[in-house]
Amino acid sequence: MEKVKIIEMLLRKDERGWVAWPIAEEDLANHQLRHFHVPSLKPGVVRGNHYHLLTVEYTLILSGPCRAVFEDNNTGDREEVLVEGNRPVLFRTAANVTHAFKNESDRDIYLLCYEKVEGDSKEQDIYRKIILP
Repeated sequence: MEKVKIIEMLLRKDERGWVAWPIAEEDLANHQLRHFHVPSLKPGVVRGNHYHLLTVEYTLILSGPCRAVFEDNNTGDREEVLVEGNRPVLFRTAANVTHAFKNESDRDIYLLCYEKVEGDSKEQDIYRKIILP
């Protein structure tokens, strides 16, 4: 789907594990990022099932397996991605694309989420829509 991108990020691995840099320096410098949060998902649980009208959301899936589902609210196009969890995966979801994430594992998994504001809106920009029960 054109409005959902997997962002290639700097990732270094060695015998200890991995280190990822999911946020670009220029995004930190221009102060447009907000609402940093780390949700946990218990086995079988779904998070998301919402969209934003003015905001681009970034979701870093730190472990898995996790099912990521995206639906373009304008066209109805739908995409599902299964993130295995052997490396972190960063999604950039455009405005007006519903997104949801389901823990497909038998243990808790974690996401890192943040938003990039389009314009200078300070209003709450979240609208519920169920695409993954």
